[in-house]
Amino acid sequence: MFGDDFRYFGLIASLAAAGVSMVGVFAMSMFDDWAKRNSAYCSAFAVGLLSVSILFHLIPEALSLSRLALSWVAGGFAFMVLVGIAVQAAVSRSAEGAALTFGYASIIGLAVHSFLDGGIYAASFQEEAFTGWLATSGLMFHEFPEGVIAFALLAQAGLSRSRAILLAFAAAALTTISGSLVAYAIIGWVDTLPIAAMLGTAAGALIYVLIVHLGPHAAKTPNKLGYDIASAGVIVGTTAIMLESLSGLH
Repeated sequence: MFGDDFRYFGLIASLAAAGVSMVGVFAMSMFDDWAKRNSAYCSAFAVGLLSVSILFHLIPEALSLSRLALSWVAGGFAFMVLVGIAVQAAVSRSAEGAALTFGYASIIGLAVHSFLDGGIYAASFQEEAFTGWLATSGLMFHEFPEGVIAFALLAQAGLSRSRAILLAFAAAALTTISGSLVAYAIIGWVDTLPIAAMLGTAAGALIYVLIVHLGPHAAKTPNKLGYDIASAGVIVGTTAIMLESLSGLH
């Protein structure tokens, strides 16, 4: 469909991420207890993989292209913090109403986060395919618990199973694809891509995801198994970087 242009792999990654989210939605709707028990393990693995990706690949690559890269990292993090504060404020105000109001407010917040994820998928593939897959593979592991959370919020708000599945799909999956498409549209308007800015911003946003979303959720793994799972993610990420370096693919 897109020939050999790896930049469009971001759209493929967003479609895959949407699929992972829907696995979480259906798992929660059909196997409630199992999904709750295992979603934290996905987050723990993502913590390890993303930590390596951010610290030893995304940020160094951005710094090699621009001395201002760390400013973009800080900017990406700050933007996500502001979005999180705005969403939290909206949810807090709405939470005083009925449970249904709280459920819708919460799902809007999750949808905003998922939309930004789609933008990260697109941005991560603008330099080369390895950078994109390394960054987005870790991010993709948090799509499963995101789908679980989306369905749980709507079910707790009293929606029917079919309606909860439909809205969870829109909030956790469809928004990711939309975010990727919007990012590609913006990228198409410019002649020279600010690669350092895009990689730095993506790294900052991913740091926010690690600290605010993945870390706390991964901490819920029983018997400290989260550390072992996160270590496995570190090993996978480190091995990928070493193989890429030895093969000269970059």
